[in-house]
Amino acid sequence: MDLSQYLSELDGQYRLYDVGRRIRKLDKQQFKQFEAQQSPYPFPYLQHAWLALYVSQPNQPANETLWFLKWPLDEQGKIIPYVRDDLVARLMRLSEQPLKVDSEIDDPLKDNPFAFNPDDTRRANLHAMINSRLRRSGSQFYEPASNYLKQGTLNASSLENWKELGMQGIADVASRIDQHLVSLKACLPNMPKEVYLAFSQCLEHQSIPHELALAVWQRFEQDLKHDDRAVAVEAGMRILGACFSDELRIQAWQAWFNSDYAMDMGCLLAFSTRNYDDLAFMPQSIETYLVNLANLNGGDHFEAFIKIVSDLLFLPGIRNLLLNALRNENRPEILGHAMQALLTSKQQS
Repeated sequence: MDLSQYLSELDGQYRLYDVGRRIRKLDKQQFKQFEAQQSPYPFPYLQHAWLALYVSQPNQPANETLWFLKWPLDEQGKIIPYVRDDLVARLMRLSEQPLKVDSEIDDPLKDNPFAFNPDDTRRANLHAMINSRLRRSGSQFYEPASNYLKQGTLNASSLENWKELGMQGIADVASRIDQHLVSLKACLPNMPKEVYLAFSQCLEHQSIPHELALAVWQRFEQDLKHDDRAVAVEAGMRILGACFSDELRIQAWQAWFNSDYAMDMGCLLAFSTRNYDDLAFMPQSIETYLVNLANLNGGDHFEAFIKIVSDLLFLPGIRNLLLNALRNENRPEILGHAMQALLTSKQQS
């Protein structure tokens, strides 16, 4: 029995989410094809499928659970059957027990070798997304975050009063983006960098409307021109990376590549883990991107380069573009050294 079959036979409902690069609901049919080894996992991250499994009992909101699973993938990005079989066997043994509210203590799969504990920001976003889609009210932190935006819309100086906000409340706002579009459009360009980054860490999991993306772009363009704006630039990249407009995203990336923040660690990670596939739209920037990765940490040991590029070379859509740049006989010298370090790391692993 596979996981999809087991879940479909439960009395309750279930939802599957990818929680790797971004949080997004997984199509059940697509997941079935993945389980049947008919297709690779659609959103691999670090050669794993990062899954959240939400199960609820009908008319019993207190009787639900949320599990986080990190499944290794084979060299083709497909499922390794014994990993799935281990989980299904555990679930079947527990099938006579009632599901418990999500917590580390009560989680019946807490000793699963393929389980993981997500960071608080990711967990807050997933809870907000689930509650919003189930048309539940927000958490106790939702109203303060909503009021913060209302006050900031009326008076930009009040945006300085952000330190009492909770990440769960910000995630609640982000998951209801349509309800707060006017206030977000007014406030994001004027937020202090710390709370701006917090909002970006939640908004990046949503579909950003074009009008909001334009407001963020205007701030992003200005932030790139000033010193000591790395946090704000990273925040802008996270939000702009979630907009549908290819033209606006590419415009943002090109402006970033031409700025002093092109080698900032936070900005490079934000781009590399979320919008790497946009390199296909600007092949002329691939070499620059790789050189910037190679120069992280002063170019010593190439640890960041090895980790990021190893992950990207696992992805069919970007693999050949990167390999062409890395194998180019006229590549910069540092790329040759970085490539050798990458090959050496593979031989030693």
